[in-house]
Amino acid sequence: MKSIQRVISLGPKRALIWLRTRIGKKIAHLAHLPLWLAFKVRHTASPAIDTLADDPRGRKEDRICEILARIPGGKFLEVGIGEFPRAERFALMRDMDISYVGCDFESVCKSHEVELALKEIDQTRIRFAPNSTGTYAWTLFEMLKSGEQYEVIYIDGHHTFYIDLPAILLADRLLKPGGYLLLDDMQWTLSFLKANLKRSLSQWHFYRKIYNFSEYTEHQQSVPHIRMIAEELFLKDSRYAKDESLSLKQWWALQKAE
Repeated sequence: MKSIQRVISLGPKRALIWLRTRIGKKIAHLAHLPLWLAFKVRHTASPAIDTLADDPRGRKEDRICEILARIPGGKFLEVGIGEFPRAERFALMRDMDISYVGCDFESVCKSHEVELALKEIDQTRIRFAPNSTGTYAWTLFEMLKSGEQYEVIYIDGHHTFYIDLPAILLADRLLKPGGYLLLDDMQWTLSFLKANLKRSLSQWHFYRKIYNFSEYTEHQQSVPHIRMIAEELFLKDSRYAKDESLSLKQWWALQKAE
């Protein structure tokens, strides 16, 4: 009922855009149903994996907002922006006069722009830096060459070694002294993803072109890549410390030394 009321409140033009977006996604899912079934059959030998024990719902977002509240007038970079924007977070950034840059695939960034417009969120201080090919590592390198710097960088991207290792190293160079490097899905593995894609058509459709399991051995698919990178390259580096008061089981806040 609330969803219907929200759509009606958008007005005829915005409501039509909203419906086209939602219906388009549903049709695309159904059109790819045979390919998803083939994926399930191809990976029947893969062991079933229980859902990772996640942190209580909402706690991560509370911590992100707590950190953002500390940087009024600052800059926030998000690498890997997900399927939908979080309206509450954008409202906080608007109130705190925080500039936002989001990196992801071009199609994902365009989808976020539409969603923000539908929610009537002011995009004056919001910028998307998409990559139409390759990965966001190139985008981050261009930012580094331009001299961009951020108080908070949140990486919730591919979660894999080959893609996120260069991204995290570039994020270190883009982060101001005293700033926060936020890393998500510390226990996430490719094996966990594979099991989820077998369970969910919508998730498989969203991620189907993003992951290539053949690039990794079975052992490498079972290892949490982001945690491995964080422990070996950041926690052993005196320039970074894990903020235990902010970090969660799946989500870490690493603060860079002043």
